[in-house]
Amino acid sequence: MNAHHAFVSLLWAVVLVGLTFLGLSFGHALKHHDLALWGHHPLFGSGMAALITALLGGFLTFGLSGRRH
Repeated sequence: MNAHHAFVSLLWAVVLVGLTFLGLSFGHALKHHDLALWGHHPLFGSGMAALITALLGGFLTFGLSGRRH
């Protein structure tokens, strides 16, 4: 496995963690029957941060892979 594949695998793991955090915060909001709580849960911010990090890492990965000759 080269470094490119390892980094892409790491990005997918970060996406999975981010989606899990968003799902847990959504479940917490559903448990309390108030969807407005979803955006106020601490895991919501962590999940969004993980997804944004993965998105920026994906842009970096695919931007750098386009420069190969």
